[in-house]
Amino acid sequence: MLDSKFWAKYFEVYDVLNLLIPYQELLETICNELEIKPGEKILEAGCGTGNLAIKIKERGGDVIGVDNCKEALDIYKKKDPDAKVVLADLREKLPFPDNYFDKIACNNTLYIIPKEKQLDVLKELYRILKPEGKIIITNPLKESRIYKIYTAGIRANFKKEGLFRTIMKIVKFFPQTIEIFYFNCVLNKKIKEGKGYFSTEEELQNLLRNSGFRNILKKGLVYANQNILLIGEK
Repeated sequence: MLDSKFWAKYFEVYDVLNLLIPYQELLETICNELEIKPGEKILEAGCGTGNLAIKIKERGGDVIGVDNCKEALDIYKKKDPDAKVVLADLREKLPFPDNYFDKIACNNTLYIIPKEKQLDVLKELYRILKPEGKIIITNPLKESRIYKIYTAGIRANFKKEGLFRTIMKIVKFFPQTIEIFYFNCVLNKKIKEGKGYFSTEEELQNLLRNSGFRNILKKGLVYANQNILLIGEK
């Protein structure tokens, strides 16, 4: 994985993604697939600045966010002072008992973990999930391109708000957008060097299966067709 300084800078500008309709739709899709019931214990594994976790909480989930970037969790806590967060590395044993969570969401996280560690991470998530529990995983495609997410977002925003407001939004948030593009270029380079791994859909299905999950469902492409979404059950 990349060092803490990279992630601290990355998450300073990460929330600009909240303006993108494809990103908003991604979070809504994950929440819909979780089928959240009030009071369910839900883990967001790799919660970053808490955007998904906040939506899970809004739907009644008792959510805990885990991330290994303190700066990201600090941003999350500023948005939700009552947020339940745990600073922890997903590659290590997590501080939860067996069969603790009803559901788990892991969004845009597994791919930044080295290939040889991904199975161990999923086995640990399996351990802390209750029997009959559900896991939702989204992972970028190997050939994914962030610019496609932005172009899809601009088109969607134009249809929703019109040309003038779309241009004003682009101008206002252009610096943060450029930074996100830069950080993603660095991230992709590091992944190619072995600091992470883009699993194919088949590889990701096998990882879930080999971790013990069953009834694995492919839910198609999401996030402007740049991400795989899979569901597994314990």
